[in-house]
Amino acid sequence: MVWATLLRADWRVVMKTVRCAIYTRKSTEDGLEQEFNSLDAQREACEAFICSQKHEGWELIERSYDDGGFSGGNMDRPGLKELLAEVDAGQVDVIVVYKVDRLTRSLADFAKIVERLDAKEASFVSVTQAFNTTTSMGRLTLNVLLSFAQFDREVTSERIRDKIAASKKKGLWMGGPVPLGYQAIERKLVPVEEEAQRVRHIMQRYLALPSAPALLDELAAEGIVTKVQKRVSGPHRGGIPFQRGSLFHLLKNPVYRGKIVHKGKAYEGEHRAIVDEALWDAVQAKLRANAPPRRAGVNKQNDALLVGRLTDPQGRPMVPTFACKGTRRYRYYETRRDLAAPDQPKATRYPMRQLDRHVVDALKTLLSDEHAIRRLFRIDDAATLERALKDAGALANNLQNEAVWREPIGKILASIQVEERRLVLSIRPEGLGLDGAGGATEYAVARLRKKPFREPKLRLDAPADHPGKPDASLVKLLRQARDVQSLVLGQPDKSLLQLAQQEGRCRKQLTKLLRISWLSPEIVEAICDGRQPKRLTRNRLMNADLPLDWQEQAFFLGFSASS
Repeated sequence: MVWATLLRADWRVVMKTVRCAIYTRKSTEDGLEQEFNSLDAQREACEAFICSQKHEGWELIERSYDDGGFSGGNMDRPGLKELLAEVDAGQVDVIVVYKVDRLTRSLADFAKIVERLDAKEASFVSVTQAFNTTTSMGRLTLNVLLSFAQFDREVTSERIRDKIAASKKKGLWMGGPVPLGYQAIERKLVPVEEEAQRVRHIMQRYLALPSAPALLDELAAEGIVTKVQKRVSGPHRGGIPFQRGSLFHLLKNPVYRGKIVHKGKAYEGEHRAIVDEALWDAVQAKLRANAPPRRAGVNKQNDALLVGRLTDPQGRPMVPTFACKGTRRYRYYETRRDLAAPDQPKATRYPMRQLDRHVVDALKTLLSDEHAIRRLFRIDDAATLERALKDAGALANNLQNEAVWREPIGKILASIQVEERRLVLSIRPEGLGLDGAGGATEYAVARLRKKPFREPKLRLDAPADHPGKPDASLVKLLRQARDVQSLVLGQPDKSLLQLAQQEGRCRKQLTKLLRISWLSPEIVEAICDGRQPKRLTRNRLMNADLPLDWQEQAFFLGFSASS
């Protein structure tokens, strides 16, 4: 009896506690106001399952992770985001759901969730669907199940869109914000005479006043506000003074003429018009007359070469923008302004043409370097390397012509991550005819440096085949760097501070010299031959924050591909 008690005690000590979090979701808000709704039912079933696994050490986390009224087609859900953050922090071991489609109905999103769970050695359990994801057959079953869940969601979406289109063609009101002048009763628009008079008054005053701003000022003075939109859940919206957007939406809304609009086409509605045809036509005529002329008949294609591919050091997208000075327009890539709030890190900004050319030059260098392509894509087969070099040569030739840059860039460049000291280009293997199963490959280049303002000066460089005289100060600096490297390697048990005290030298200077000692052999040879860039001086090299990668060093110090 004593031994049995001791064994049970040891078992309790050894058994690991499994922290379980319950996640529930419902696609619509219908019924959430009930005392016992679908989310409660899901949670109750999950709690019972966790209780049944108590002998395995399962314990329930009391915190709730619920998403009521959120679709499973994406991961933009507050409850799911909070739960995954807890998983990343190591606070959750198992996610318990009623069915797999409560967690997600997208196969791609499910792969991302599983990857995050695997990184923290966590897992998930479906209460009503038993399968083992540790085996290949179990994973296949799960993927098939999720594929059908995604298919069901997409078919349902198509069916709803078709139903809405067919209903609107018959003139039925299919929901949405109720326009000023109507109220929705049993899914039908019914005129409200007091509001209808307000709509007609706004249109009549628009015809009488010289401009829209004057009308906005008059409406604000009279206390005329937008319609209050009453919602079942959440705060009501509207009831605020008219702004330019809401005013023009009212003036152009065909609903007031008894129409229902769907994708730009107007159909006869079953509701009654509250604006007569003469007033409506007069308002539309004035809107057309006051509309500013278009500069072009159609929207011009965005000429930004890297649009949609750039992200700043904080991962925020960078978009094309411009600034005007007089008649000249200056184009830039800049962090999206709605993401660069005052309390956020400063926005990143680069001149568009300079950055385009910098990236194109980097790609030319890569595509012209046989060894770089072989190392970057880990090509061991001679035939594969030959095909890749052939495709690389064709792309490099296309990049010589600025008029057709967009095509090769689209083939080979997936994205660009701007970092503090470099640009990380994601290169598509498919662009070189290679297997792209592993995704894009990262290729780092030096970050574009902003040039300080200087007076234009005439500079006569020596011909390329006649190198200049070696800079004695640079050569001496390289010799000092090698001496410091030998000093450090000869006494590996001592720190730089101890070596500096021993030699009676500055520790900061030793650190800079040690960094210079790891310059690439090509750069050292170029300096000794006098082929270094004119801007590379002893002071600049001494204070440069050199990257470790030799190719990045060459870009950083201004060496050309041929140096």
